[in-house]
Amino acid sequence: MKEEPTGGFDIEKIIPDDREAPATVAGNRARAAHPVHSADGISLTDGPIARTLWKLAMPLALGFVINAVYSWTNMYFVSRLGDDALAALGFSDQINFVIFTIGSGFCIGTGIVIARRVGQHRMREASVIATQAFSFMALYSTLAAIILYFVLPLALPLLGLKGAVLQYTTVYMSTLMIGFPANLILFQANSSVRSTGNTIFPMTVLIITAVLNLILDPFLILGKFGGPRLGVQGAAISTSIAEWAGALIAIYALYAGRLNLRLYRPTIRFDRGIIAGIFAIGVPSSMQTLAVSMTRVVIISIINIFGTAATAAYTIGMRVDVLVFMPIFATGIALETLTSQNIGAGRLERVAQFRRTAILHLGTGTALAGVAIFLFARPLAETFTADPGVAELTVRYLHIAVFGYLFFIVGQTATRSLSGAGHAARSMWIVAAMLLVVQIPLAYGLSRFTELRETGVFAAIAISYLVFAVIGSAAVRGRDWMMKNV
Repeated sequence: MKEEPTGGFDIEKIIPDDREAPATVAGNRARAAHPVHSADGISLTDGPIARTLWKLAMPLALGFVINAVYSWTNMYFVSRLGDDALAALGFSDQINFVIFTIGSGFCIGTGIVIARRVGQHRMREASVIATQAFSFMALYSTLAAIILYFVLPLALPLLGLKGAVLQYTTVYMSTLMIGFPANLILFQANSSVRSTGNTIFPMTVLIITAVLNLILDPFLILGKFGGPRLGVQGAAISTSIAEWAGALIAIYALYAGRLNLRLYRPTIRFDRGIIAGIFAIGVPSSMQTLAVSMTRVVIISIINIFGTAATAAYTIGMRVDVLVFMPIFATGIALETLTSQNIGAGRLERVAQFRRTAILHLGTGTALAGVAIFLFARPLAETFTADPGVAELTVRYLHIAVFGYLFFIVGQTATRSLSGAGHAARSMWIVAAMLLVVQIPLAYGLSRFTELRETGVFAAIAISYLVFAVIGSAAVRGRDWMMKNV
């Protein structure tokens, strides 16, 4: 029996029959005669534009919404513990987003490289790349969790946290490190599987984890049904258990060969060429996400100057934003896969068509959602807080935020298309400019040097999305940006 490929090898020796010259438009057009299909049989490189986009994006959107249920569920039950606990959860989510970013870019880079190989019909090479990346992530995430467990209690006071908020945040974040490796391993698995066009499996796993978290939260946070009343620590334990359940399901399915992509046996002998190629895309992707993460931490720190009520309102408002952005994020990931696969197959004309369709459809749906949020902002806010002051500030945030949603769609579809083409660094600089040059300075200036106070921060976020749309659209004009080899 032939030995399965592992790591620390010359990929050309393992898959000589898949060896090809770098992709070119002319060379790849022949591959379009053998279109790549998603899990339900829709061709990603030859199917109808709108149907292909939404067949790929809808399961992703549902998966993102389900993933948001984690935050909404935790917030709902933790809010019963008081505003200090809710504010701590807001800080924790932003901090967790930062440390998650440390590895998430590598996962994104893996998905883009695999998608290009799938578009080129180099499936065995795609599996080898996935195996190397998965093994690397398992080792990295475990070491990172151990280090963060000891570093976080020392670092959190440096962010200006005090009293009960600091205590709650420290307990929550330290406990959450139990599930940190599982979180990144699951993200790595889902990113790799989605790159083949299979969005059903990641969505199914997310449903399972969200349901498990929903069951555990009241039991462990509030002590319902005879459970221990662990407060915010119970929320972290619930999330960690759910994440490990999802990771184990993904590991079993991938190693059992039950998906489009199969993992070979794990290894610590890493091929430098494979890992370096993923890092070439993954590092800018990580830096881009890190810029988003750090900006959120800075923004919430600016808002915290105006009191716990303002921080709690921003936390609630961001939850609403995230729910609205879920289909946008999902469509962006679908665009990455579609862009990478269609460039690999030489179908460049379809790339711009996918983005235009995404903007049109998302814009219509988001406009309707924005009107509903504007009209029903108060009852929405009062779902999560009984404090009139917090509710009033939340309404103010939502009334401003909705005007930036359409601009965010335009910018997000542009940067995701760039990333799918291999221009992760260019995408990173666009996002960094929007956040570091516009959003943070404007938020600080409007809140500190005008009478707008926290309202100035809310306005700065919406204005930055307008800048995002303008710069992003300029970056994806023409076809030159599609010619990068990955």
